[in-house]
Amino acid sequence: MYVSIKPIWSDKEKRWRVDLMRNGVRKTFSSSVPRSEGKRIVREKALAWLESGGKDSMTLAEVYPLFIQEYINKRGNNSQVERIRSAGKNHILPKLGDLKVGRITLDQWQSVLSKAEPVPRLRQDGSNYNPTRQLSKKYLKNIKEVISLFMRWAVPREYMSINYSDELYIPFDAPTKGREILQMEDIRRWFAEPTALWYERALMFELLTGLRPGEVLGIQHGDYKNGVLTIQRSVDKTGKITPGKNENARRRIELVGEVREIFEEQVEVSKGLGSLWVFCSPFGMMPSQQALGKCLDRIKEKLDLSPTLTPYCLRHTFYTQVESYLPQRLMKTIFGHSDSTDSHALYGNHELDGELHEASEKLKVTPLYSIKRATV
Repeated sequence: MYVSIKPIWSDKEKRWRVDLMRNGVRKTFSSSVPRSEGKRIVREKALAWLESGGKDSMTLAEVYPLFIQEYINKRGNNSQVERIRSAGKNHILPKLGDLKVGRITLDQWQSVLSKAEPVPRLRQDGSNYNPTRQLSKKYLKNIKEVISLFMRWAVPREYMSINYSDELYIPFDAPTKGREILQMEDIRRWFAEPTALWYERALMFELLTGLRPGEVLGIQHGDYKNGVLTIQRSVDKTGKITPGKNENARRRIELVGEVREIFEEQVEVSKGLGSLWVFCSPFGMMPSQQALGKCLDRIKEKLDLSPTLTPYCLRHTFYTQVESYLPQRLMKTIFGHSDSTDSHALYGNHELDGELHEASEKLKVTPLYSIKRATV
């Protein structure tokens, strides 16, 4: 059907403009370019919108699943997908889901961050509770990154006309959640008084290597050869096997001394169970992060450690204890961070055997390894 599009020049605004309405959605197109050229620009903008099918008239709740599916098609069903789903379900869609995606304003997008509240959790008795009163800067940053990802996807596909990513901000009064670590005396007591719990070796191995919990659990027998371990998969919190947090997470590390002893003891135990997984379950099955966390809970009770300590805190402990002993180029070799992290621009594609060996030799003299050596 032919639609007459007649831009009108506004002397007050000094621009051409045309107002259209379709399916209950009003849209204004304008151009400050004078004469017939500006008139042509406005007409083409309006015509393109009419021919696009009105994508920006769809609600955010309708568009968001399309965003998730295209992300999966392009990058696979990795751990980032879960963060996108979680941010959408708990924070973005409850506030903006019913709004037309092309008409959501900057202030409305910002309200997702400024008014975000902790997600209630369920107690065993069925009642709800909030684990914290205010979301941390890090948590809000994750939501902001998801919104930015959505906008970068939506604008070129004409679901939105403006990408507000650069205008969004984290409220200045959001608390900074500190990274808890084990103190050296805690480590000394733990190594001197091992509990012999099933996943204890996995936790000690994480502490002495700085691997992520999921990376430790994802190790299979074929990943280890001649003292060198290849990190190429992870078991996430949902029990899915993923290629790791990011592309740089796939790396090699050389195991020496005390950490090699822990690892090879576990290899023998796992092989005895006929398991594919090195840090397998007691029945030889794929391990889980939930079971790893429960093991640490029991260790915390026995050694009177901080109740808020998590398996991931062992990775932070490793970094804190060894960063002053290893130059940045070696930290890149072993730690496996993506380039966007704030700890360092950690880990590039360094696969030189000389660097692997140098990193392992320098780890030997750190207090972390010295404590373990003294308790053997």
